[in-house]
Amino acid sequence: MSYVIAGVFSGLVMASVTMTIGPLLLFFMAKNPTPGFERLQERVSPMQMTMGLLAVSYPLWTALGGAAGLLYRASVNLAPGGGLGSPNLVFTFAVLLFAVGIAAPIVIVLRRAPLGVAATLAAFAADFGWLLPFMAREM
Repeated sequence: MSYVIAGVFSGLVMASVTMTIGPLLLFFMAKNPTPGFERLQERVSPMQMTMGLLAVSYPLWTALGGAAGLLYRASVNLAPGGGLGSPNLVFTFAVLLFAVGIAAPIVIVLRRAPLGVAATLAAFAADFGWLLPFMAREM
């Protein structure tokens, strides 16, 4: 159960990161919009986008965090052993690979905000790759 609780907490941390960086990304995208984002703005205001992000972010990241906690538990049982400053090298490596793999499509979609995407992905890797394993270990 401690793995799921650590995962849920990591998910809540990631939701907070999303709600910090997401509105800033929306602001910069609204200031200098791409043609696709400009069409989206005609139908949905940035305030509505921010509220939608809020409504989706916390439940989604909490559920993903709980699932990550269960995956961490499985990785501890199947491949114990630390590395890269983490209690479980396999899990941390998998999180880093996932972050790098998901980066390309996100950067293509949000090409005018690469710093925000990089900050979010770095927070994702740190949160799920290192924070979750340390919290699960200490509980």
